[in-house]
Amino acid sequence: MKKILAFLTFIILCIPVNADVDYNNTLLRYKIGQMLIIGFDGTKLEKNSALYNDLENDRISGVIIFSNSSKDPKSIKNVKNPKQLKKLISDIKAVSKTTPFISIDQEGGKISRLPSSRGFSVDTLSHKELGDKNDEMTTYLEAKKIATTLKDLGVNLNFAPCVDLALNPNSQVIYKLGRSFSDDPKKVINHANAYILAHNQYGILTALKHFPGHGSASGDTHKGFVDVSDMYTNLELEPYKALISSGAAQNIMVSHIFNKNIDDKYPATLSHKTVTDLLKGKLGFSGLIITDDMQMGAIADNYTFEEAVINSINAGCDILIFGNNLIDGANVAQKFNDVVFNAVKDGKISPSRIDEACAKISKVKSRIN
Repeated sequence: MKKILAFLTFIILCIPVNADVDYNNTLLRYKIGQMLIIGFDGTKLEKNSALYNDLENDRISGVIIFSNSSKDPKSIKNVKNPKQLKKLISDIKAVSKTTPFISIDQEGGKISRLPSSRGFSVDTLSHKELGDKNDEMTTYLEAKKIATTLKDLGVNLNFAPCVDLALNPNSQVIYKLGRSFSDDPKKVINHANAYILAHNQYGILTALKHFPGHGSASGDTHKGFVDVSDMYTNLELEPYKALISSGAAQNIMVSHIFNKNIDDKYPATLSHKTVTDLLKGKLGFSGLIITDDMQMGAIADNYTFEEAVINSINAGCDILIFGNNLIDGANVAQKFNDVVFNAVKDGKISPSRIDEACAKISKVKSRIN
C-alpha cells in the first residue's frame, strides 16, 4: 500500500507546471529533483548526511553506486561487501518518498563495481570476449549473472550495455578496456539484445551508451575535451537505430564527445542538434535520455556548472548525472535545483521541458518493482 501511495503521489506531482507557476512552490523544485542522479561518499546512510537530507527533501531522483573513489582509487566509496551494500540500498529506498533509481555501471569484464575481492560472485566476460565468442546464449547467461546479482542487491538501473563500435584500437576507454562487442554493427546489435533480454527478465532497467558513439575516439572524456569530427562514422549510429526500432532501447546515455559534423558548437550532452534533432527526431527515440557524468573533464573543464546544466536540459536530456567521484561536488543537489529553478523563472528553460522530462521519468519508474 505504501508503494502504491508513493507512486500516486509521484504521478500527481508530475502534472504540468502552469506558465504562471508560483516559483516558490515545492512542485517545480520536486520535478527538478527528479532530473538528477548523484554519487555520494559512504558505505552506510547516516541520518545527518547530505545524502539523507537530499533524499528526505526530494532533491534527487536516485543515486549511482561506485566501488572506489576516482580521487583516491585505494579508498572504498560505497561498496565493502554484499551484505553492507544491500543494507545501504535498502536504507536509501526506505528514506526516499518515491521510488529512487539505484544505478550502477556493471558492464562486465573490467567495468565492474562489484569486485570478487569484496565478496561478490559476478565476474563475467567483457563485451569484447563475448563478441569474440559470438554466441548469443553465452552473452545472455553472462548478463543473467549480472542481472540476478543486481536484483538481489536492490539495484534497478544498469548503465549497460555499451554499444560503441570497436573502431579505434587506440581508444583508451573503449577498445583497450574490452567494452565493445565488435566493430560490426550487426554483431553489436545481436549481443546487446541478448544482454538486455537477461536484464528485462529480472526487472533491471538498462541504458545504451555512449550516444552517438564513442568507439572511434582516441581521447577520454573523463580527462578532457574529445573531438571525433575527423574519425566518426555514421556506422556508429546503426546499433541505436536497430535497438530503438525494435523497442529494445529503454534508456540511452549520451556521451560528451564533440563532433562538428553534427554540432559545431557543443559536445553531445549539451547539443540540441544531437539529442533532440538526431536522437529524438531522426531516430525517433522517445525513452529516457541520461547524460554521462557531468563532472567529467570534457564538461567541467570547459563550461560553468550553470552553462552545462541549462544547455544539457535544453538539449533534451531528462536526467543529469553528477557522480561526485571525479571532483568535489559538495551540495550539488541543492546547487542543481537552484540553477534549474532560477533558469525556469528567468525564462532560460521552458516549464514544458521540465514537464516532459518528469513525465518520462514517471513512466520509467512505474516499471521498477
